[in-house]
Amino acid sequence: MIILYLITVYLILGAVFALWFITRLVHKVDEGAMDAPWSFKLIIFPGCVVFWPLLLKKYLNQEKVTQHD
Repeated sequence: MIILYLITVYLILGAVFALWFITRLVHKVDEGAMDAPWSFKLIIFPGCVVFWPLLLKKYLNQEKVTQHD
């Protein structure tokens, strides 16, 4: 049961992050996504949910680089 709870928490956090990422940050990580239609964003949503720690890390690393410039 503990594993199911952990997976559920991970996916809930991933869904919240994915909504935030897709609406506010995806264009900062990938400039080509700036004018992307919502159908594209809907397609990448499941991947953002699953890989949210990697996307968060990539965004934070990119923020560090832009702050040092």
